[in-house]
Amino acid sequence: GFVGTAVQSDWVNSHLAAQLPAIVVSVEHRLLGPAAPLAAAVDDGWDTLGHVVRHATAWGIDPERIAVFGESCGALIMALTAIKAQQAGPQLRAQILVNPAVDITPTMFDYATIDEYADSPTLTVPQLRFFHQLALPPGTDPRGLSPLYAERLDALPPTLVVVPTHDPLADQGRRYAERLKTAGTPTHVT
Repeated sequence: GFVGTAVQSDWVNSHLAAQLPAIVVSVEHRLLGPAAPLAAAVDDGWDTLGHVVRHATAWGIDPERIAVFGESCGALIMALTAIKAQQAGPQLRAQILVNPAVDITPTMFDYATIDEYADSPTLTVPQLRFFHQLALPPGTDPRGLSPLYAERLDALPPTLVVVPTHDPLADQGRRYAERLKTAGTPTHVT
């Protein structure tokens, strides 16, 4: 929800690092607050990707095989990072988006799963409304921070979208996967 730290993801990250032949880098993005809107967290994702690319050789990373991975708000940050990389480089090998929050416009509350799973044990609609309020200072255009509304979704790396079955954000993930497929981005939903 943009207010927790990357430490919350240590379990997933450590398991990925143990199971994959890959170097796993976790972004400790700025947390939402009056001095740090969502755009700051997105900048942190982009800056981290740039840092990894610049230091790829020193870390033993093949710059041709870099992928981004994010869950929930991290998926939003990484989806926007992939969109920016599509325009400015580097070329990413893949993106994996788990339970992505990809619509922070006022329509984010118009999906069927928002109503159906409004009181999910892991995420509630009141929490989403709170995160939304923190993410967008007055005058911010939410479309620029909503991957679902990006102008260009073509030429993005192959994408895996993982959608939970009982979560208020599930329809956002499905809708984003549809937009990616329509744009010609190889996309798999599970």
